[in-house]
Amino acid sequence: MDKRTLLAVLLSLLVLMIFQFMFAPTPQQVAPDNQTVQTKEEKAVKTVKVPTPEQTNVVQAKSIETISIKTNYLEINFDKNTGDIFSAGILSYKDKNIGKVVFKDGNENYFRLKDLTFDKVDYSIQKSKDKTTVNFNCFLNDIVISKKYEIDNKNYLINYTLKIANTGDKSVRLPLIVEIGPDLGEGFEESRYTFEGPLMFDGKKVYKQKPKKIKEDVVVKKPLWIGFTSKYFLFASAADFFEQGIISKYKDSAIIKGVVDITLNPHANKEFKLALFTGPKEYKLLKSLGYKFEKSIDFGVFSFLAIPMLNLMNFFYKFIHNYGVAIIILTILIKLITYPLTIKSMTSMKKMQKIQPEIQKIREKFKGDPQKMNAAMMELYRKHGVNPMGGCLPMIIQIPIFFALYRALLVSIELKGSPFFGWITDLSMKDPYYITPILMGVTMFIQQKMTPQAGDPTQQKIFMLMPVIFTFLFLNFPSGLVIYWLTNNVLSIIQQYFINKKTA
Repeated sequence: MDKRTLLAVLLSLLVLMIFQFMFAPTPQQVAPDNQTVQTKEEKAVKTVKVPTPEQTNVVQAKSIETISIKTNYLEINFDKNTGDIFSAGILSYKDKNIGKVVFKDGNENYFRLKDLTFDKVDYSIQKSKDKTTVNFNCFLNDIVISKKYEIDNKNYLINYTLKIANTGDKSVRLPLIVEIGPDLGEGFEESRYTFEGPLMFDGKKVYKQKPKKIKEDVVVKKPLWIGFTSKYFLFASAADFFEQGIISKYKDSAIIKGVVDITLNPHANKEFKLALFTGPKEYKLLKSLGYKFEKSIDFGVFSFLAIPMLNLMNFFYKFIHNYGVAIIILTILIKLITYPLTIKSMTSMKKMQKIQPEIQKIREKFKGDPQKMNAAMMELYRKHGVNPMGGCLPMIIQIPIFFALYRALLVSIELKGSPFFGWITDLSMKDPYYITPILMGVTMFIQQKMTPQAGDPTQQKIFMLMPVIFTFLFLNFPSGLVIYWLTNNVLSIIQQYFINKKTA
């Protein structure tokens, strides 16, 4: 990659990081509608009394008795007294060592129906070969809420059915609030370059907000799903009945909730179905579920390139069973596809290098007359068949490819726990000995020495600093991404060698 391209990529990378951290689009914020106008007909409707926030906190602070259900993939702990989910642990992902990953928060239920304290709760458990079913019957005055969790033994999905029945003689208004959070729990990796926190999807756009930046509620109409995400894992609830999704500040963190108000006539009931996902953010897996959970993976503005690259990397992995080698093969393939553009750029820069002495003479000769200088320059370019933009444009076209692959490798859970060889035992983590970032810097320096020198001395000094800047920038990057860049540098050196030999 030539100097101009390296500078363009560096500046673009810095702009992208600044944009991600400082100028990310602000989620749509709408003031929640908390006022209800009561008509004459509605006066006959009984509103179920729910505890105050202070009362709720007292209840939640008590020791929670749990029921634990384990499958090959999940460990779900249910609160015996409410039928809510106290914690949800992910036990395995393929053959990788993912450690202990648990969505939970202290003494509070992580997934719950908010503001409902029941008079009595009973439960039953049925197990079969393919699934485990947990039933809770919760009693509150004349209301009976049945919660049915169907936990598949072969995946990360839980089918959750809520049935609410009014056994009394009066109509009842009930606020149904499905709440998730706060925080993530334990075993989650931290990342400066990816979002972690509450998010929701309304069918068109993902709405998210970092807990520390929440100043007022973020309200979205009719979300398809709500959830909490880390870099590699997701806890989400999909439903088609939410009237609103709300992200709210909660202590030092945040909670997210789906809200709907329901009215039940005497001796009537209503049923609500939700899909709960607790698992890895693998694109193919999420897409196969059909709930648009794959939108929780942020591939960036070049997602139309990033997703095919990710799929191609997984295709190579099927045959070689090493994601490090798959990244190298993918890099070689991308290099072959962009070879014509690279050759055009490098050849153009070589020609520009040859006419640099004549360019300097023209600049000195017409120093005080820009029009004559430009005319003389254009004549010189025409005479030698040089396009002054020929060295930049072909490489600028390749910048989206770099960023797309950067995002694909950055958010790909496939790399988590995947070894390359030797000291690189996890491609999603930084090189523990910084060997690959240093090699990347060395190859970048060699590449610069081989690339045609152009521009004034100040520009050349800036270019010489770029290998150092990039080395420090990549020290803490995932080793999989560094391997891509290192491989790209080596291939560029080989290309430049043959071009220099050809045009010598």
